[in-house]
Amino acid sequence: MLWGTLMGTFERTNLFYGVDHEQVYAALEEFWHQEEHTLQAVNINDVNRDAYALQEQRDDWTVLKWTRGWEWDLRRRAQLHVSRTLDCPGLLVFIYDDDFWGCELFDRGTVIDQFQQETYVRGSFFGDLPCQGRPDLLLAAFPALDLDPEHARAYLTHYSIDDPAYEDIDWENEHDPRNQPVRPGDGFGRLEGGVYWAFKNFLGASGGPVWRRFTTDPQAPPTN
Repeated sequence: MLWGTLMGTFERTNLFYGVDHEQVYAALEEFWHQEEHTLQAVNINDVNRDAYALQEQRDDWTVLKWTRGWEWDLRRRAQLHVSRTLDCPGLLVFIYDDDFWGCELFDRGTVIDQFQQETYVRGSFFGDLPCQGRPDLLLAAFPALDLDPEHARAYLTHYSIDDPAYEDIDWENEHDPRNQPVRPGDGFGRLEGGVYWAFKNFLGASGGPVWRRFTTDPQAPPTN
């Protein structure tokens, strides 16, 4: 199936805190070289090209949008390498088909916590690991942001539509108290996948303009 034919939004984005885009790129280049790949720059203006998009650092955040597809091992190892090399905290945040969102918190190369908004039919992208999300760990990872603990707790709202408490939600009713936006202006209820964008805004991690687009290409085998 072609990406453009999919109905909903599918995105995976890394948010690295306290490091700039050139540092992130150098660490990524090191990781992919170890995996026998090279980073190949592509046209920065080609927004339809299936490539990573690394944005300039803004408000202490450097944002990296992933390529398409749902390969889950190498790219998460890459994010941990960046975090370990640059001694920084960060997150992977994703949205799946507009249905639900999730995130993975890491610091200094170690995974700290995982969250997935809803897991009922599709299971979890984190396997059997707990994915309810811990707002206390989020706040502790980014003390300089002075995040509101009540807002953090509300964004990390984990639920199942099989739970009787949620089975009768009127998704069109913005006044349903179970699905009210976390903060005024969010544009999405706390149980909707669009919280993906609201959560990034909560962190102040919108990112700057795209600095570089690139792909990870396997290195050519050596010639004798």
